[in-house]
Amino acid sequence: MTTVSIPIDEKWLASSGFSAEEAARDFRHLLASRLFELRRLTLVQAAAMAGMDAWQFADYLGAVGISILNLHPDDLAAELEHARAEYLH
Repeated sequence: MTTVSIPIDEKWLASSGFSAEEAARDFRHLLASRLFELRRLTLVQAAAMAGMDAWQFADYLGAVGISILNLHPDDLAAELEHARAEYLH
Protein backbone atom coordinates (compact mmCIF):
# COMPACT_ATOMS: atom_id res chain seq x y z
CA MET A 1 0.00 0.00 0.00
CA THR A 2 1.22 3.47 -0.84
CA THR A 3 0.91 6.30 1.66
CA VAL A 4 0.44 9.90 0.58
CA SER A 5 1.19 12.64 3.06
CA ILE A 6 -0.47 16.04 3.22
CA PRO A 7 1.39 18.83 4.98
CA ILE A 8 -0.83 20.71 7.43
CA ASP A 9 0.07 23.88 9.26
CA GLU A 10 0.15 22.96 12.94
CA LYS A 11 -1.53 26.28 13.81
CA TRP A 12 -4.54 25.28 11.69
CA LEU A 13 -4.59 21.82 13.21
CA ALA A 14 -4.46 23.25 16.74
CA SER A 15 -7.19 25.81 16.05
CA SER A 16 -9.43 23.23 14.34
CA GLY A 17 -9.65 21.06 17.42
CA PHE A 18 -8.69 18.00 15.36
CA SER A 19 -5.92 15.66 16.31
CA ALA A 20 -3.61 14.62 13.48
CA GLU A 21 -5.32 11.21 13.45
CA GLU A 22 -8.80 12.78 13.19
CA ALA A 23 -7.66 15.04 10.36
CA ALA A 24 -6.13 12.08 8.50
CA ARG A 25 -9.37 10.09 8.90
CA ASP A 26 -11.50 13.00 7.67
CA PHE A 27 -9.20 13.60 4.70
CA ARG A 28 -9.42 9.89 3.76
CA HIS A 29 -13.22 10.03 3.98
CA LEU A 30 -13.42 13.23 1.93
CA LEU A 31 -11.01 11.99 -0.73
CA ALA A 32 -12.74 8.63 -1.03
CA SER A 33 -16.19 10.22 -1.30
CA ARG A 34 -15.02 12.71 -3.92
CA LEU A 35 -13.30 10.02 -6.01
CA PHE A 36 -16.48 7.94 -5.81
CA GLU A 37 -18.58 10.96 -6.80
CA LEU A 38 -16.30 11.52 -9.81
CA ARG A 39 -16.70 7.82 -10.73
CA ARG A 40 -12.97 7.22 -10.36
CA LEU A 41 -13.59 4.55 -7.67
CA THR A 42 -16.37 2.05 -7.15
CA LEU A 43 -18.33 2.05 -3.91
CA VAL A 44 -16.31 -0.88 -2.59
CA GLN A 45 -12.97 0.69 -3.60
CA ALA A 46 -13.90 4.04 -2.04
CA ALA A 47 -15.11 2.31 1.13
CA ALA A 48 -11.76 0.52 1.43
CA MET A 49 -9.91 3.80 0.95
CA ALA A 50 -12.04 5.37 3.68
CA GLY A 51 -11.36 2.45 6.00
CA MET A 52 -15.02 1.41 6.09
CA ASP A 53 -17.10 -1.48 4.83
CA ALA A 54 -19.46 -0.76 1.93
CA TRP A 55 -22.52 -0.34 4.17
CA GLN A 56 -20.79 2.12 6.48
CA PHE A 57 -19.49 4.07 3.50
CA ALA A 58 -22.96 4.15 1.90
CA ASP A 59 -24.31 5.60 5.16
CA TYR A 60 -21.47 8.16 5.21
CA LEU A 61 -22.23 9.17 1.60
CA GLY A 62 -25.88 9.70 2.51
CA ALA A 63 -24.87 11.83 5.48
CA VAL A 64 -22.77 14.10 3.26
CA GLY A 65 -25.38 14.29 0.49
CA ILE A 66 -23.79 12.02 -2.14
CA SER A 67 -26.02 9.48 -3.86
CA ILE A 68 -24.76 5.90 -3.89
CA LEU A 69 -26.40 5.36 -7.28
CA ASN A 70 -23.68 7.44 -8.92
CA LEU A 71 -25.17 7.19 -12.39
CA HIS A 72 -24.26 9.56 -15.19
CA PRO A 73 -27.26 11.85 -15.87
CA ASP A 74 -27.74 10.29 -19.34
CA ASP A 75 -27.74 6.79 -17.81
CA LEU A 76 -30.20 7.87 -15.14
CA ALA A 77 -32.50 9.39 -17.78
CA ALA A 78 -32.37 6.13 -19.77
CA GLU A 79 -33.14 4.09 -16.64
CA LEU A 80 -36.09 6.33 -15.77
CA GLU A 81 -37.42 6.15 -19.33
CA HIS A 82 -37.13 2.36 -19.28
CA ALA A 83 -38.95 2.20 -15.93
CA ARG A 84 -41.69 4.52 -17.23
CA ALA A 85 -42.16 2.38 -20.35
CA GLU A 86 -42.37 -0.77 -18.23
CA TYR A 87 -44.87 0.86 -15.87
CA LEU A 88 -47.15 1.98 -18.72
CA HIS A 89 -47.34 -1.52 -20.27
